[in-house]
Amino acid sequence: MNDWQSYAAKHGIALQSTGPCQFCGSSVWGGVAECHQNVHHIAELLDYNDPANYLTRFFSVDALALQHCELHGPWNNYIHFARLVLIFEKKTQWNYTLTPLLSNVVNDYKRNLSQLLAPPPAGKRSKLTTLDILAAKTPEDCREIVKSWAYSVYQAFYSYREDVEFIVTQFMAMR
Repeated sequence: MNDWQSYAAKHGIALQSTGPCQFCGSSVWGGVAECHQNVHHIAELLDYNDPANYLTRFFSVDALALQHCELHGPWNNYIHFARLVLIFEKKTQWNYTLTPLLSNVVNDYKRNLSQLLAPPPAGKRSKLTTLDILAAKTPEDCREIVKSWAYSVYQAFYSYREDVEFIVTQFMAMR
């Protein structure tokens, strides 16, 4: 069983295995499992070991996690949205060494906060979904579609921008 499936079972979330995705609203036939499966198309086109594709990897992880945010710990929403803010707004050149630093900032932030970032309603978390990734035929197409998908998720979550301002500010100060 995948981690997201275990998380759902542990938290009493009934996953729909047919029809549109109950979280992102994608018009898939196989529910949320199909959304997760669609993301594998990226790996069919891109070599994740190539540093030129790291940003696409981060975008896909953030977009998928935020669109399906019920399937992981709620504090992850802060990490994924803050990272999109840092990349799109602050023009941070993200790499693997920065993620633990961001995680530490979020861990410090949550010590003094009990409120959790509540996601936009299911089906309103982006204009694009994992289904759009399947249109990519070349590595260049894939990078562009995934970036557009991540930006669309960033826009859908923008009303929560103020909620991550402290995290973004602290991260920038620590860099």
